[in-house]
Amino acid sequence: MKKITNLLGLLMVVCLFTTATTAQVSVNGKDCLGVWKTVDDETGRTKSHVEIFKKGNNYHAKIIKLLDPQTLKDSGEKRFEDIKCDKCPSDHGKDQSMIGLEMVWDMYKSSDKWKGGSIMDPKKGKVYTCTMWMDDSDAKGNTLMVRGWVAMFYRTQTWYRIN
Repeated sequence: MKKITNLLGLLMVVCLFTTATTAQVSVNGKDCLGVWKTVDDETGRTKSHVEIFKKGNNYHAKIIKLLDPQTLKDSGEKRFEDIKCDKCPSDHGKDQSMIGLEMVWDMYKSSDKWKGGSIMDPKKGKVYTCTMWMDDSDAKGNTLMVRGWVAMFYRTQTWYRIN
C-alpha cells in the first residue's frame, strides 16, 4: 500500500496544466485550463509546473517545468532538461524528456468534476484513473484538487494556479 501511495504522490507531483486559446469550459464558473504549480503532498516541496489544455473535447496535461532539486539529484543528470522518463510505458513517453511529457489525458467535464481520464506517475511508469475538481473554498478558482486512484487506494494533491 505504501508503494501505491508513493507512486501516486510522485505521479501527482511531477504532474499537470495550460492556457487555452479556445473557449473556456468551467465547473461552477471556474476553469481548469492553464498552468498549475504541483506540490508534493508528502514533502511539501514544489515539484513542477504543468499545463492543462484541451485536445478536441478532452482535457490533457503536460509537464512544462521541473523545479525540485531533489528530482534532479535523484536522476543523476546535470540539468532538468536532460531527465528522461525511462520507466514510462512505451505508449506514454518512454525515454522521452520529462519536460513536455503528457501525463494526464482524456479527462472530460462531468457535473462539478473532470473525470474519465488517466494520470501517470512518470517516476514509476504507472497509470491511474484520475479525477479533478476545483476547491470549493477558493472562490477565485486558483486551487485544483487532483486525485489518482486504483481500486480503493488513492492520493489527492492540491495544485495552485500560476497567474
